[in-house]
Amino acid sequence: MIPSLTEDMKLTGKTVLVTGASSGIGRAAALRCAQLGASVAITGRDSTRLAETERQLAAACCASITQDLACPEGLDSFFQTIVSRTGKLDGLIHCAGIPGVIPLRALTRSRLEEVMAVDFYSFVELVRQFGKKRYSRDGGSIIGISAVLARRPRPYELAYISAKAALEAAVAVMAMELKDRKIRVNCVSPGAVKTEMLERLSEELGNHDFFERTAQTSLSGWQSPEEIARICAFLICDASSSINAKNIQADGGWI
Repeated sequence: MIPSLTEDMKLTGKTVLVTGASSGIGRAAALRCAQLGASVAITGRDSTRLAETERQLAAACCASITQDLACPEGLDSFFQTIVSRTGKLDGLIHCAGIPGVIPLRALTRSRLEEVMAVDFYSFVELVRQFGKKRYSRDGGSIIGISAVLARRPRPYELAYISAKAALEAAVAVMAMELKDRKIRVNCVSPGAVKTEMLERLSEELGNHDFFERTAQTSLSGWQSPEEIARICAFLICDASSSINAKNIQADGGWI
């Protein structure tokens, strides 16, 4: 049940593209935007799970495309396809990402490039494409998902943490360059969010008490994807029009 909202907190009439929408924060963000009245275009690498998100969105889904964002040369045609189905975009929420847990002594250039390609390079290319007038309307809003680890790092995640730190640094520059079109660019830094990706990572590492120990570092314990999705939707809506070039610390008191 959504409480009564003022008009500037609704997304009626807006079209939002959500990446990484096949699970976790991406799926939750897509569903939240749809609940607030937006038409939602979704993309992800897993076609089966993306289809489940599409099913849950029902009529609110205006486009669903399986896309590997690590291949930047394909993103221009990707945007052409999206906009041909949806019309010009009003918002972009970039949730796609992959973990990168590997010790420095074993970190190869190719593995570093793989993580950076999905977690950072793709964000830059998506924003570059979104900034073109043929793909977006003036006054749009862009959100990238960072992580609390960019400010509170831990060992063995150099690739992932470096990509998120780069994303945070890029946001202010992007906002400056897109200001003439009144397109805002922000990022959100979640803390301990219990997602499918994190659960798989914990299993792979054999770290069975990971969730219990991590929850102790946050004043609010584990966060849900839906909590982060609500913040993303707020940053898309007109009620957040004065928030720009910012990193929103949504870490439950981790820092």
